[in-house]
Amino acid sequence: MIDELREYQFTTQAWEKYWGLFESLCLPIRGDEYGKLQGMWQERVGDKVTFRHIWRYDSLDERARLRGELIKVDAWRESFLPQAAPQVSKQFLQVLTPKLETNLDSLAPVRYLHVYRCPTGKAGAVIQQISTAIAQERVQVCGLWATEFSDPNQVVVMGPNAEAPPVDIQSSLVIETRTLKPLGIQAA
Repeated sequence: MIDELREYQFTTQAWEKYWGLFESLCLPIRGDEYGKLQGMWQERVGDKVTFRHIWRYDSLDERARLRGELIKVDAWRESFLPQAAPQVSKQFLQVLTPKLETNLDSLAPVRYLHVYRCPTGKAGAVIQQISTAIAQERVQVCGLWATEFSDPNQVVVMGPNAEAPPVDIQSSLVIETRTLKPLGIQAA
């Protein structure tokens, strides 16, 4: 199983238009037929909006197959994409391997995204330390992932707390935290 974290950046005006298209076209077209939507969040900083959403697939091959099927859908190709793409200022995708069982219900409390930028070869140790803290109930985490693409030396954590789970890695570990606003998933 893999999860794909999709991140898009917009101006405030472009976001309003994109969000309307996402709700009225993207979600009804995709439903759960082209990956399972796990959660959606926005982050506003000044006049910029970042929209993040996670889609679940059985495998990377299944993701490729489903994306290939989606592009064949006339409404996707002819209605959604031509209107939505011009609204996006920047796009970034990450392929993640879940290290903690997550689903839509378990991601509901997410308010913070913590990205651990690890020294080469240290991501496994970070995951192990966070997993141990979760098992010992010292931290509350909604999702824990190893990053496969684009940077295999990252660990992604989502949770309800602004403070990132502490780890004991002394060399050049950088933790970036983002404040997220959940966006409800409406039935397609």
